[in-house]
Amino acid sequence: MLDWIGETILAIFTSVPAVFTAEHSPQFMLVRAMFALLFITLIVYLIAMRPFRGVASRWARAVSQLFERKS
Repeated sequence: MLDWIGETILAIFTSVPAVFTAEHSPQFMLVRAMFALLFITLIVYLIAMRPFRGVASRWARAVSQLFERKS
């Protein structure tokens, strides 16, 4: 499941910068890194927001319990 999410996110980070720059240009990796940094910043911001803090903690607890059951 996590592998699928990671591959999907990487596919988005590859396809979105291709709209703005050619895939073989030197700036492609720079634009891709900028989108990745914006995504990480957005995730951290959403977790730090007070209304989402309870949702994030419930989600983290559910995921940890899921991994404990598999062990």
